[in-house]
Amino acid sequence: MSDADRLEEVVALSLFKLLPKLQPDNRTTLIYLVVGLILGREVQLAKIAEQVNYEYKESSLEERFRRFVANHNVEVAVTFSIFIKLMLKGLDESQPLVLSIDSSKTGGECLTLMVSLGYKSRALPLCWVTFKGKKGHSSQQVQLTLLKAVKALVPDRPVILLGDGEFDGSQVVTWLEAQPGWQYVCRTANDVRVYHQGQWLALKDLPLKPGQETFLSQVAFTESQAVEPVNILVVWRGAEKRHWFFVTNMATQKEAKYWYRHRFKIETLFSDIKGRGFKIDKGRLKDPARVNRLLMAVAIAYIFVVFWGVDAILSGTIRQMVRTDRFVHSLFTLGFKYIHRLLKKCLPIPPLLTLPAPSSFEHVVL
Repeated sequence: MSDADRLEEVVALSLFKLLPKLQPDNRTTLIYLVVGLILGREVQLAKIAEQVNYEYKESSLEERFRRFVANHNVEVAVTFSIFIKLMLKGLDESQPLVLSIDSSKTGGECLTLMVSLGYKSRALPLCWVTFKGKKGHSSQQVQLTLLKAVKALVPDRPVILLGDGEFDGSQVVTWLEAQPGWQYVCRTANDVRVYHQGQWLALKDLPLKPGQETFLSQVAFTESQAVEPVNILVVWRGAEKRHWFFVTNMATQKEAKYWYRHRFKIETLFSDIKGRGFKIDKGRLKDPARVNRLLMAVAIAYIFVVFWGVDAILSGTIRQMVRTDRFVHSLFTLGFKYIHRLLKKCLPIPPLLTLPAPSSFEHVVL
């Protein structure tokens, strides 16, 4: 049995159990997509087809992929929802969900705005929306639509949302302030005007010395549409020799700084599904709906690979693969090493049916 056949067998077992209601032909196509993505680490449909052991011509499989990404009956939110449940099930319900929001180039002339879920030193794709655009920021309306979708997915869970300077609009901050159990830290521009100590002034005009950090409580945020009360975190970036500013509803400077450090995890996710992994940014699809369906397959493949990285640790196989005195491989990289080892040695490949709780294993890559 070839590597492609063995991997297909395990992916098929997983998706048959996870997606029993998905139309059989679409499920089979999704299986081929996931297998081809994992083996080839490319999003070009022709390249994916080359990796699959298909009984007919590779060109016919490529055409099958094209029909899948163009199929309006393949609903991304519905299909991917089972993977969201799988991710959430393994997390401690008493702990907040640490979410990051950011946008990145995906496909030809498309951007994707994504919310990810923190998982150890990585992030897992949770919910996203794709739209036309080569660069630039998403609108507050798009951001709010995505955040409301996330809220519907995790209605009773405490949430910490982390974002960069794209997500500091007054409408978004107003919405975040109204969500019970939600906390947020979002970077904001230095020319934003706030009401502090009886006057409106730009954040860059605060009387701050180089190296000084501070925390402003109970201020009104933006002169054009005052949201109050909010807090402003000010930190010093020594490498850049300037201050960074953040809007937050967290109560203390220490708490806001601690949680914002977790925002980098979504950067690792984008790096993994782009240059380090599946090269989603090099795709040629230009229609946002089609990119969205391909991105769903990429997200599922990513979860498989991270799961195998975790299994390498839990099974103890990591000790036979890499040095263990310190972790130098991410769960994503470790997952690829592990699956290639299992294929090479003809060892059993674990199916994806659960995602272990982060507390069940140790792994920190700085």
